[in-house]
Amino acid sequence: MISDHLTEIPGVPSKAAAIRGMAHFAGGGPSGKTCGDCLHRGYRRQSLKEHWDAAIRQMVSNFYRHPGCAMYRKLTGRHGSKIAPENHACKYFEAKKS
Repeated sequence: MISDHLTEIPGVPSKAAAIRGMAHFAGGGPSGKTCGDCLHRGYRRQSLKEHWDAAIRQMVSNFYRHPGCAMYRKLTGRHGSKIAPENHACKYFEAKKS
């Protein structure tokens, strides 16, 4: 294993707790909660492909549900990677409304 020469500090998440596309370190949220329980997992994203709609006579693009973190998108302005629902929740966790 390659050392990154960083000092481990108790109570501070390690580099290993960082998951690409998450708004913050995994495990920083409520105990026992996962990304699958979070309101921010998944958001609407516009497809890059367009097609001709003869009814309205214009080019249109479809929307789809991207399984990334909406809070990551809000904080960085970029679309992140797909987030697994079993990841431990981060500090931005908000429970889904039922």
